[in-house]
Amino acid sequence: MTVVVGTTLLSLSGLPGTSSRQSVVAHAATTINAKNQGMVGDGETANNEAMQAMLDKWDQDALTVRVPKGTYVFDSGKILLHSNITFKFDKGAVFRVTDGHEVFFVYPSPKAGYDGGLKNVTWQRATFQGDHVKGQSVFVQSVHHAQNVNFQDCVFDNAESPTGHYLDLDGSHNINVTGSVFTGFDGSRDYKEAIQVDYSNLRAMSYQNPGDQYDNLPTYGVTVTDSQFLPVQKASGSVKVYAPNPIGEHAVYNKGVDGIIHDVRFSNNTVVDPKPLTSAAGSGMATIHFKGISNLWITGNRFINQHALGSGDYIYLRNTLPNYQMTNINIKDNTFTDVNPMHSYVSLDSRYATNPMTQVTITGNKATTQNDQAQFLMSNFAMTGNTVAKNSIKKAKKSGTVVKPQHTIKPTAVVHDTGQKLKKRKQTNKHETYFKGVASQHAQLSKHYKSYTLYNVIKGHKNWNALKFKWQSIKTKRVYIDMRAEADTGKWYRIRFSKKANAKTYWIRKGALTFDTFTKEAFDHDAMLAKVYPVYTRPFNDPLLAQQRGTTADIAQRVVHITERVQRKTSSGSVTTFYRMSNGLWTRAAAFELQ
Repeated sequence: MTVVVGTTLLSLSGLPGTSSRQSVVAHAATTINAKNQGMVGDGETANNEAMQAMLDKWDQDALTVRVPKGTYVFDSGKILLHSNITFKFDKGAVFRVTDGHEVFFVYPSPKAGYDGGLKNVTWQRATFQGDHVKGQSVFVQSVHHAQNVNFQDCVFDNAESPTGHYLDLDGSHNINVTGSVFTGFDGSRDYKEAIQVDYSNLRAMSYQNPGDQYDNLPTYGVTVTDSQFLPVQKASGSVKVYAPNPIGEHAVYNKGVDGIIHDVRFSNNTVVDPKPLTSAAGSGMATIHFKGISNLWITGNRFINQHALGSGDYIYLRNTLPNYQMTNINIKDNTFTDVNPMHSYVSLDSRYATNPMTQVTITGNKATTQNDQAQFLMSNFAMTGNTVAKNSIKKAKKSGTVVKPQHTIKPTAVVHDTGQKLKKRKQTNKHETYFKGVASQHAQLSKHYKSYTLYNVIKGHKNWNALKFKWQSIKTKRVYIDMRAEADTGKWYRIRFSKKANAKTYWIRKGALTFDTFTKEAFDHDAMLAKVYPVYTRPFNDPLLAQQRGTTADIAQRVVHITERVQRKTSSGSVTTFYRMSNGLWTRAAAFELQ
């Protein structure tokens, strides 16, 4: 259904000196049904292409996407969003990821600056659900230079990256999270948060979108209220997967020259059983951690441990900059139930004693505990001029507090990968040329390799298929190459993820690979062959691929003329020199003694 809204504005036309009536037409507003646009909620069909096609088709209007009841499965990949979208999920509508797949909802920023990205994106009653079948499955919102982004009554269930976040806010502002539930963090980097409040910097991004512009601008204007951060529980009620660390950040870019994180509110939330972070006092390993921030409110929250042990510190705020003063820090009216920290409930740390935090208010906080080893507040600077009052620690028996999710979370049935059925296709390429090479040649995956697709044969060849593949399953970014192709559909390489020549092969586009660099120069010398080395048609690892033509032992003459020299530099910086002989073949410089 498409609704065009025409608005007639009445000016002060009846009064002297005023203009006549004007007509202003607002942007069209479009409401669509996700199922009618090709998305399938059967718990089996991958919806990546259908969702992207839907968003690309309706990219001009203010768009509302209704998601009917169903389980919408996604494979690994990105979904590019655009401005002015509202997603409304019906009861029982779930976005689902399984089998270790990773899905990135990407908020592109083709320009630098706070207006460089998207605006006005809202998710209402959305559920993003993962699992730990064949590794942790992941949903991530990678929010870059975006503004006015809202998550209302959403559920993020067991789908946080072990090395990342649910919401990654980079150089964005006016972000609101209300009434939502975040469960489960099976982290390999334990300090990562469900909601990261970060900077516009390539290194900070969960998804590095090609073409995005970075400027180190800080995120500001983040409000998280009335939400829960809970563990995934066993049937007995004990912890199966710890709760996420709720919110924070751990880095300042460009020494804060382009700004510092500010205006963050975390209020009326509940955090239960986050993973204990037990490093030494002052290490920064805390449940809530900010490194450089002003205008911070942590108020009216419930922090509860039912089954988890305590962290070293629960809230840790640190300033590492000599010329920036953290100010207006408010930690008020929170309750800490059985969190039992080892060192403190709140730790304030300024690297430079001459630059203390100012306008600090820590009041009305109440803690109950089974031990009294922790101080409520630790600070490495004098608190003169700040307000610290009516904070209490009461020793008491374990409370037995039970917290249930405020939104119903039900496991959803999905069909797991048991092998991909390949489609039969006619050949569409009119031209294909193949070039073989030594199977031990290799390259590195490029910076944006995860945005590329693997194929069984080159695209356009008979029976080509895009293969389902979990990029997170690879242990190294080095791939081995034994063939390349040039075709109507582009330039391709056949790769393996193992040195073994009989390992499974895939075809991928050239842009997914980064090759060694080669510096060529003329070189007119006679040299004596002294060692046995392979002889190639090109320098080993040349992007055009070298073929072997025997060894130096097969060359009858021991003294040969060298016509060209190439230095090959790897990604690690090591350099190998190759010489081209007068017969046109190449070998290592180490094979020669120069005359």
